Amino acid sequence: MRNLLTAFARNTVFANIVLAIIFLAGGIATVSMIREFFPEFSLDMISISVAYPGADPEEVEEGISRKIEEAIETIEGIKQYTTKSSENVGTANIEVRENYDLKEVLDKVRSEIDAISNFPVDAEEPIISEITLKEAVLLLYLSGDMNERRLKQWAEQIKDELQQLSEVSQIELFGAREYEIGIEVSEERLREYGLTFAQVSDAVRRSNLNLGGGTIRTQGEEIRVRTMGRKYTGKELSSIVVLARSEWDIITLDRVATIIDGFAEDPIQDTINGNPTVMLVVKKTKEEDAIAISESVTHFVEEKAKILPTGTTLKILYDTTDMLRDRINLLVKNGAIGLCIVFVLLWLFLNARLSFWGGMGIPISIAGAMAILWAIGGTINMISLFGLIMVLGIVVDDAIVVGEAIYVHRKNGQPPLKAAVDGVSEVGMPVVAAVVTTIVAFIPLAYVGGTMGKFIAILPAVVIACLAVSLVECLLLLPAHLSHLPDLNQNREGSQGIAGHIEGLHRWTST
Repeated sequence: MRNLLTAFARNTVFANIVLAIIFLAGGIATVSMIREFFPEFSLDMISISVAYPGADPEEVEEGISRKIEEAIETIEGIKQYTTKSSENVGTANIEVRENYDLKEVLDKVRSEIDAISNFPVDAEEPIISEITLKEAVLLLYLSGDMNERRLKQWAEQIKDELQQLSEVSQIELFGAREYEIGIEVSEERLREYGLTFAQVSDAVRRSNLNLGGGTIRTQGEEIRVRTMGRKYTGKELSSIVVLARSEWDIITLDRVATIIDGFAEDPIQDTINGNPTVMLVVKKTKEEDAIAISESVTHFVEEKAKILPTGTTLKILYDTTDMLRDRINLLVKNGAIGLCIVFVLLWLFLNARLSFWGGMGIPISIAGAMAILWAIGGTINMISLFGLIMVLGIVVDDAIVVGEAIYVHRKNGQPPLKAAVDGVSEVGMPVVAAVVTTIVAFIPLAYVGGTMGKFIAILPAVVIACLAVSLVECLLLLPAHLSHLPDLNQNREGSQGIAGHIEGLHRWTST
């Protein structure tokens, strides 16, 4: 072991190369890693939703929820499930057991649900999907003194323009009612023309379809035949023929019903400062950078606000990256302050070279941890930054202990190389024991189960990586950089300025 320490301490070039590689890898990792508020992880949950228009909760319970429960209760890998019967829709949330492949369980659930043949006739096709979390980066609001339709049109236009930004792909709009065409059939008109409600309903359904008619192939081309009959506005629906008694007696929909081209009757009303408001949520995918999205959207909002109609406001209501930026700044600030304090204190009582390389333990450990974090697929988020801030004051301790041991041996008159090797040999095992016990204390956090375990999984990885790099730095790189310490017993009374005062302090403390 001593021969290995001597080889590393003697080879300063190798130590500098390793140091450069660590800083280079850390820099590339920092620039390349995705920045997000919280780490991405799977909830291991599956959602089933079956729409049943016009049904009350009891009908949904009997016709939808119970059939779903019977289908999934024997599937292996399900930890628990809950069903909810609401008006017009039945839903089920399934939690998958740990150590089971979510995709396999999802396929089994889909097969069982698709095999149900006795859903109500009016029930729609089941929607089965994995429940995923999409991080909301920004919340925008568009507010103004205008009618609901125009406000929503502006909001949809802004949504489309935001999605054209290269950094943005996920936007949701809420606070505005959905478009809806209402057909209110008059009972008196039905009696007048001898019609029933079912006849009107069937006429609307038959006349509101796009139908494929096959393909016509010729020698030079292929022609697809398609009947375009779907109606998208109230005016188009009004021309639907409900009853044709003769060529001159055609009853259209607008003669038996009042057609309202408006909005759904949902009780939705968002206001800011008394003005109607539409909200836009900008979210991110796993591959997108939150801060890049924030910067791009902020610039867009500033430019778009200049061309909006008078009295209309487009602003950012909430930006999650503000806290992320604050956490990054806190790490940089604490690291810089810690580096300065270590450098100054070690310089005051030991040596300038020793204080410099002792303080370098902080940036070296952080850079190495960032490189490892990038290699294992981690991101820069609130949890990983918390781990780096927490370990910031620990990583420099081992370098200080090793540096002081080398200083003492050099002070006792040993040659520089021998002092470096003897210093590391003297305190190496206690330093290793101290770092390893700290690492062991964080290992159990990597085995916490459930959602909380996935949430904090990156924390022990960051802390252990940082401590491991600091241990390598103080045992292998630091001795090489301190193997050229000058003679500490040499009189330097000629030094001027701050250096002279510090040399005087060194002489005073050594007497």
